[in-house]
Amino acid sequence: MSWRDVVQPALRLLLQPGAGLDPQLEVLRLGAEHEDIDASDVVVTPTVSGALVTGTLVSTTTWERLHLRQLGDHDTDLQKVVRQAVGHLDSAADEGRRRREVDRYYLHLRDVTYRGGRSAYTLPTWRGSVTAVTGWTLGAPVGSAR
Repeated sequence: MSWRDVVQPALRLLLQPGAGLDPQLEVLRLGAEHEDIDASDVVVTPTVSGALVTGTLVSTTTWERLHLRQLGDHDTDLQKVVRQAVGHLDSAADEGRRRREVDRYYLHLRDVTYRGGRSAYTLPTWRGSVTAVTGWTLGAPVGSAR
């Protein structure tokens, strides 16, 4: 999908009354969705329900593949189903048959650190509603506040 395929729908979405979306975060999210933009190292820290969620932005397709592989690491029966699904996704993507719509309702991250209260957890992937984000910054927190 090219950048031009998304610009007009994205602008319509952002300009809707009551859209409630942060235009700058939306531009970063859309950039991660497109293969013609190198957003492979963009780290963001959104605030969601009072917690900090730090991770690298990824496209819906990348998150989907990582998540399916993660599911496949658990139960052996589930592993078979997931491996088949991932195989089909990979084959379709390689052959150019699969065209994804931009998932405009979710932010997708990999290599995540979730900080809530005094606890911090690492997660391989994270998917959160864009409308649940109450604030965000580029990069990861350093040190602790006193």
